[in-house]
Amino acid sequence: MSDVIYAIKMYDVTYPGIQIMDVKIGKTTDIKRTKRQYRRGNREIEVLDLWQPNPQKNLSTGEKGVHDIAEKYAYERESEKFVFLQGKYQQFSETVDKLLLKTTEEEAEDAESANESTEDVGHTGDDLAGTTPAAIEILDSTKDVDNWTDTLQTAAAQVLDRVENQDKITEIDGRERSYFVEKGAESDLISPREIPGTNMFVETNFSANDVDRLIAKILDKYGYDRSDYRIFTEEEA
Repeated sequence: MSDVIYAIKMYDVTYPGIQIMDVKIGKTTDIKRTKRQYRRGNREIEVLDLWQPNPQKNLSTGEKGVHDIAEKYAYERESEKFVFLQGKYQQFSETVDKLLLKTTEEEAEDAESANESTEDVGHTGDDLAGTTPAAIEILDSTKDVDNWTDTLQTAAAQVLDRVENQDKITEIDGRERSYFVEKGAESDLISPREIPGTNMFVETNFSANDVDRLIAKILDKYGYDRSDYRIFTEEEA
C-alpha cells in the first residue's frame, strides 16, 4: 500500500444537544509521521478512519474524491479541515466505506515498513548514484539543472507554483527529521535551501536517489501522476 486517506479528529466541543467536531482529511504514505506532525499543535488528536484505494472503485484521485464527499456532509470547510455537526461525520464515514477499503493503523504501518526495505534506488527503479542531472521535466515544463540540490529545489518550486495549499508540503518528512519547513524554521534542517517563489525551505542533505524519491512524494502529495516527472542526466547525453 503506497498511501492511505486519513480522517483525524483535531478537537471536538459538546454543547447541550449538539457536538461539533473538527476533522483533518488528507493523504499520507506514513501515518505515524502524520500523527506526530499534528500532535505538535494538539496532543489530543484521534485517528478516526483510514482508507486505502479500492481497485474495484473509481473515486476521483482518492483524496480529492473523499474531500468532495466530506464537503457534502460538513457544516464548514477550510482546505483539509472539515467541521462536522452531530452525526454528520458518521454518515460521511459510512459513505466512504462503500467506496474505499477501510484499513487500520497497524496494517498501514506494516505496509510502510515493507516499502522502506525496497527504497534503495530511484522511484523509477533506476539507480542514480554517481550521476549528474542535466535537466528535469515536470508538469509539462523542462528546466536545466546543475546538481541534485538544484533539481530538488526546481521540482518543488514547479509543483508549489501550481497549488493553493503550499504548506501541505510540510507533511512530507522523515521519521526523525523534517524535509520541508516554512521560513523562520529553517534551523530545523541540516542543509536548508529556499524553494524559489515560495515561503518554504527544503532539506537538501540527500543522495541522488533520495532526491528522486522525494520529488515523487511531492507529486503524490498534491495528486499529480509520477509519469509527469522525468530526470535527464549528463550520462544520457
